[in-house]
Amino acid sequence: MKRTTIKNVALHAGVSTATVSRVFSGESTVATLIADKVRTSATLLNYRPSMMARSLTSSQTNLIALVVGRLHNPFDAELVEALSQQLQNSDKRLLVVPADYAENDPAAMVALDYQVDGVIVAAGHLSKSSAERFLQLGVPVIIYGRTLDAPGVDCIIADNLNASRLIGQQFKRHGVKRALFVRHLRDTFSDEERERGLSEGLGKDIDLDVLRCSKATARESALSAFSKTELPQAIYCANDVLAFGVIEAAIQLGIKIPEDIMIVGFDDIDMAASPFFSLTTFRQRPSDISSWIVARLSERLKNPELPVTVQRIPAQLVLRGSTPNSKTIGGNAALHITKKDET
Repeated sequence: MKRTTIKNVALHAGVSTATVSRVFSGESTVATLIADKVRTSATLLNYRPSMMARSLTSSQTNLIALVVGRLHNPFDAELVEALSQQLQNSDKRLLVVPADYAENDPAAMVALDYQVDGVIVAAGHLSKSSAERFLQLGVPVIIYGRTLDAPGVDCIIADNLNASRLIGQQFKRHGVKRALFVRHLRDTFSDEERERGLSEGLGKDIDLDVLRCSKATARESALSAFSKTELPQAIYCANDVLAFGVIEAAIQLGIKIPEDIMIVGFDDIDMAASPFFSLTTFRQRPSDISSWIVARLSERLKNPELPVTVQRIPAQLVLRGSTPNSKTIGGNAALHITKKDET
């Protein structure tokens, strides 16, 4: 079957194509009876107005592009879902553009082919020159997970440094002499900040080792590390998925958690609360991140001259069985990180 066009609807309703266009653009100049007749014809013919066609007669398409990598971490998938839902609530739609870590700029620039109203970059690297090109075209850019010093580009990241510094301090107070930071194979902005914050919190008197691995190799890498070096007393993982592999390795070797080692993750995805893992972790909510992004995009579309903002999302330490009780590791309550840091 052929796709129903605006001409088919106009012919069926006995009106002009211009009238059909005005009905679906929300104009109030069309009489109620005629508008109802057009909508009835559209329903009977299974017609849906084209967003691209609308963009030819307006300055906006209501499309927001999201440059995203492979969704190996459930947290990333939850963020995409939250963004999609909140954009839909704002009468906008999400266009997902897969990123290529080797050359991400072309992936981001693909968004311009679809006349998007805004771009969210959540994976890979965006150069300053590319960001400036978006600005020249009037397309606002928001970067999630790292910062970029470029005009018109807002950034939103977890408060990695403060969170990691605090957990390092808690390890130190607990008497830890040797700690391990587990991070991804490839360098990421968040991993760098979390490792630096942990190191600052531990201080110079505590040995800190670093283990690089992927989601697929976390368990095997931890098994190898535990058998080759002195067992660390505390392990901080760049995210929950890596922490799960470390926990599995510890259980396989008969290492007791948290008696022999305490383990902390980051994100607080659903599996972290399962009885098997019972992972102490820093919680960041995809809904909070997506709410800020959608609100900021709306503000920038109305006023492109707004000053650049770097938003630090609060993190909360959620205490579970992979660390000792709150009196020895978390104090009187879960740790709340700084509310925000705007520049």
